[in-house]
Amino acid sequence: MKKFISMMVFCLFFISAPVTTFSATPVKIGVLPIVDALPFYVAQQHGLFKALPRPVTLVTFRSAVERDAAFQTGKVDAYLGDLISATLLRSRGFPAKVVSIILGKRPSEGLFAILTPPTSPIRNIRDLEGKHIAISSNTIIEYVLDGLLKAHGIPPGTVKKQEIKSIPIRFQMLMTGKIDAAVLPDPLASLARSKGAHWITDDGKYNLSQTVLVWNDAFIHENTGFLKTFYKAYNRAVAIINRDHEAVRGLLVEKCRLPRSIASSFKFADFPSASIPSRASVESVLSWVKGKGLLKRPVTFEDLCYAGDLFPRQP
Repeated sequence: MKKFISMMVFCLFFISAPVTTFSATPVKIGVLPIVDALPFYVAQQHGLFKALPRPVTLVTFRSAVERDAAFQTGKVDAYLGDLISATLLRSRGFPAKVVSIILGKRPSEGLFAILTPPTSPIRNIRDLEGKHIAISSNTIIEYVLDGLLKAHGIPPGTVKKQEIKSIPIRFQMLMTGKIDAAVLPDPLASLARSKGAHWITDDGKYNLSQTVLVWNDAFIHENTGFLKTFYKAYNRAVAIINRDHEAVRGLLVEKCRLPRSIASSFKFADFPSASIPSRASVESVLSWVKGKGLLKRPVTFEDLCYAGDLFPRQP
């Protein structure tokens, strides 16, 4: 009789104990082949995603336009992007929610630079007044340009912005002297400098650019348990990168399209652990987007950023 009761107690305890459920349905994250995506590739390479309740699939896109379209049509659950793209999607009624910052928590992370051609005599940002600067309008590129000009006391309207959306074409026009200046992200900016372009200034002192991970709003509310385990894995990947930059250079070349010619010399900052973007950086973007008349409907910090507690406690 005692054995029977003991067995019943054991069975009741086993049935009532919490069980971690696993699903075969993959969580799809849209990325571009850029340095900012490195923690995701490191997590994949080291098998950190394998311990999660659901498998994670990284979906690589050739352009931000393709990536955003996939998010809008539900083909990915999240995407690696910036605050401006997330704001524009949110204002158009798409359930885009910024959950974490990937790069840009500190000024040294994820640089954008203004450069002039190798043959250009221009060495100072003030000499760009009245000159043509290649950008992609209504994007983080134009936002950074406006911010850098203002930081140096130059009204953005005093330069001539030339629309060149393709970054490779913008790079080629810069290097061949077909444009007075261009705004480029690293590592292309570093590549241009290695080939003789003149580095005029960058946002390293001003922290104008933030890369963020944007999730579908409904996915967040239905999968908070998954996201907590996801960010534990993500932070482990960040720790691996920050512990030894040299160990991940091969992955930067293979997955993030770091040009081989600068693979050994390219310097990049440590990645921050997962956290939400600062209110100041978000509201600066919101003000700029509103000022350009790009919002279909108002967007606030609370609308755009998730306020829940998803991140592991830092020691």
